[in-house]
Amino acid sequence: MSKITIQQIAKLAGVNKATVSRVLNKSASISEKTRLKIETIMKENNYIPNSIARGLAFNKTFTVGFCFDYTDKQAFSNPFFYKVLQGVEEVIYDNDYLFLMMSDHDKKNEKSTFERIVTEHRVDGIIMPNSLLNEMNYNLLISHNMPFVVIGENILVKEGIRWVDVDNTHAAQILTEKLISLGHRNIVIFAEAAAIQRDKFIVDRLEGYKKAIQQHGMIPRIIDGQDQLNDQLLPDAVICCSHEQLFEILEWERDNPDLAEIGLATFDDSPMFRHMRHPVHFVEIDLEMMGKQSAELLFKLINNEVNVPESIRIPTILIN
Repeated sequence: MSKITIQQIAKLAGVNKATVSRVLNKSASISEKTRLKIETIMKENNYIPNSIARGLAFNKTFTVGFCFDYTDKQAFSNPFFYKVLQGVEEVIYDNDYLFLMMSDHDKKNEKSTFERIVTEHRVDGIIMPNSLLNEMNYNLLISHNMPFVVIGENILVKEGIRWVDVDNTHAAQILTEKLISLGHRNIVIFAEAAAIQRDKFIVDRLEGYKKAIQQHGMIPRIIDGQDQLNDQLLPDAVICCSHEQLFEILEWERDNPDLAEIGLATFDDSPMFRHMRHPVHFVEIDLEMMGKQSAELLFKLINNEVNVPESIRIPTILIN
């Protein structure tokens, strides 16, 4: 028996071919009754949609791209990368799309994979970290009418940029307030100077920390490395902007047993925290939700929906 066609499915369901196509495209304009009827006929006849034909019919690739820089080895060791991807992929596959990973990096007079994908319209939309949204990439995306969403608050002052990020200012504020409620009065925050210049989320965390500190009449202190702790007034609590910094402080404390009472806090959970003798306070950052919201926002752009929000902030929860 030859493979059933969309036209034959439409005839069996008593609808036109466009209605079957809209069901395949997950259109919200189709009633639940009609959708179930068509999907049942497809299942009974073992119908598998031809993705190439489907793409030609709708002038789409039914593929979403995720851009990264493969030369940044630190990104791959960061759990942030994989948790966000889990959320992104779940939404993409729920929409019957394919997922394409691409890299943006300096290839010395050659086109990067990112440039080729955009200029050749190999995908219907792109998700990328804000660290890769420079002026050149922005102009490339806009000139080729490529929908895109940025993970991390946008720092490029341009039109048409949508982004999703954690509310880092609030996260740092509630984390600092927690340490203050425990009686800590000399609280420092560990933030490297290079990261402050490079990363908006670090700037936001500093803002939240300073806001909480100053509200209680205390003086904010920023350190660039654990070695500065030996040269200044010893703090009774340290907020680390990354897990790497946290482990650096723990290593420093190991060689200074008298410092075991220093309060420690950081952002996002780690399975290792449950096995540490030294308690660590942290805020729960739902990175998977961050990925989901990024993909959902992108699909609104791909489907030309109206009133698409310019930005989404993911709330954080304090964990003791």
